[in-house]
Amino acid sequence: MTQHPNLMSKLSHLPAALLLALGLSVAACGDGGAKAPEPEKKAEAAGPAKPAAAAADDPANAKPIPGVSLEDMAKGSVDAPVTVIEFASMTCSHCAHFHKETYPLLKRDFVDTGKIRFIFREFPLDSYAVDASILARCTGAANYFAVVGKLFDEQPQWMPAPGEVTEVSRKATQGRLANYGEDFGVDEKKYQACLNNKPLKDHLANRMDEARNRYKVNGTPAIVVNGTLTSSPSYAEVARAINEAMPK
Repeated sequence: MTQHPNLMSKLSHLPAALLLALGLSVAACGDGGAKAPEPEKKAEAAGPAKPAAAAADDPANAKPIPGVSLEDMAKGSVDAPVTVIEFASMTCSHCAHFHKETYPLLKRDFVDTGKIRFIFREFPLDSYAVDASILARCTGAANYFAVVGKLFDEQPQWMPAPGEVTEVSRKATQGRLANYGEDFGVDEKKYQACLNNKPLKDHLANRMDEARNRYKVNGTPAIVVNGTLTSSPSYAEVARAINEAMPK
């Protein structure tokens, strides 16, 4: 998990809601693999952001969408003695690796054995990750983890090439994401409604603010064990933190 201190110092004071609207990164996933696109230029951000803001002000978008949960997405027993939270961005190559390689081991050793409750929380690093997170939420709680897994598995197929975020590139990416939604019963009209839904966007922004302010998250994937941010998302480090947090 690699951080960009200069970028963080400039952006850390901004509220997550504004960062989501502008599609700006608040952290860097890492230097290897697929990289997050460059932040939108301020002048261009005003273009795509205005329709979304206007749509969110529409009374039709002011209430939560039926079937779209704003609750935590979690696996494992609610009575588990240890709670593990992952903060992840759908465009983060290291998050994709975590879900392909590390999470299955954690699930086998700790979730399935009743030792931890594993909570997945969105921490979108750019506008594409915002749109992907909204799609996963839009498909409903029953499909959420299947959608997240598929988007991580097929990250190169729906993410645009690294470069400047533009209205054209974002619309094209939304179109590819909409195709995934259709596989889970979400048509383009419902996906657009979710993209414009204020409670859903507020939920993502609030979770980002909480991650930064409460847990000091500034990169992804970030793993929090019983309220403490681990030094690494590696299996060895997370397993060590879990075992130390277990009741003696």
